[in-house]
Amino acid sequence: MHTNITMGDYEIKKETEFEDTKTDTEEALEDAGEGLEDAGDKVKAGAKAFGKKVADPDKDLESEYQKEKIEEKMD
Repeated sequence: MHTNITMGDYEIKKETEFEDTKTDTEEALEDAGEGLEDAGDKVKAGAKAFGKKVADPDKDLESEYQKEKIEEKMD
């Protein structure tokens, strides 16, 4: 059994592969952006919690961090 592949078939396959790669790259960039945004929110929350701990040494740093982290996610 012989299979004939024409140049048109080859070009369609290459175009489909390119579109799949483009979609995968876009998804990876979107995921990376979300990861950076989450990391930024955590840094902000930590800085705010630390600032509150400095202002009031009796405050628990972990509970302040958790409160600030929730506020950052809501913003």
